[in-house]
Amino acid sequence: MTQAYAQLQEGRFEEAVDTFSASLAVGPRTIPALRGRGQAYGQLQRWSLAAADFEAAKDLAPDDADNWVDWGISLANNQQMYPAIDAFDALLAKHPTCVRGHLELGRLYLTIGAIPKGRQQLEQALACHPMPEQRHIIDTLLREQQKLDKKRIYRPDFESLHRTEQQTGPASWFRRLRGFLGRGGVK
Repeated sequence: MTQAYAQLQEGRFEEAVDTFSASLAVGPRTIPALRGRGQAYGQLQRWSLAAADFEAAKDLAPDDADNWVDWGISLANNQQMYPAIDAFDALLAKHPTCVRGHLELGRLYLTIGAIPKGRQQLEQALACHPMPEQRHIIDTLLREQQKLDKKRIYRPDFESLHRTEQQTGPASWFRRLRGFLGRGGVK
């Protein structure tokens, strides 16, 4: 394990995968070996293999939030967006104050275009007292999103429209949408 982690630190990721795999073959499946190999696979952008290792580590230690976060990130990088969202939702159900969970879920929502949900997750991450470097990342994401919003052609906030419809009925929703279309909202 010492040799495998040294290889990982030195950037020799293929060798680290081989060494972690050998360790897992001769000994029990340990969390450090699974996480180390998952990190090496991640550096090699072999996201499905990284996700499998982080999921196995999560199954061995379900209360360790880092395993959940790394599993979710690997799924997202493997273009499995909805399973990644489910992984983060499950994590945050267990650990509602996990800053990394809120941060990565917020980033994922922004990536898929669910801007209000992304902002909400980033604001929840801020409410969980992030470390300075995490706060910097969150602030940067929110600033970048604000710049993009200024350049974006307005489109309705469908979640807000849905809430309004539930509160006031469908006729009100159609009037608001008709008003939006009348202002030239869709090109």
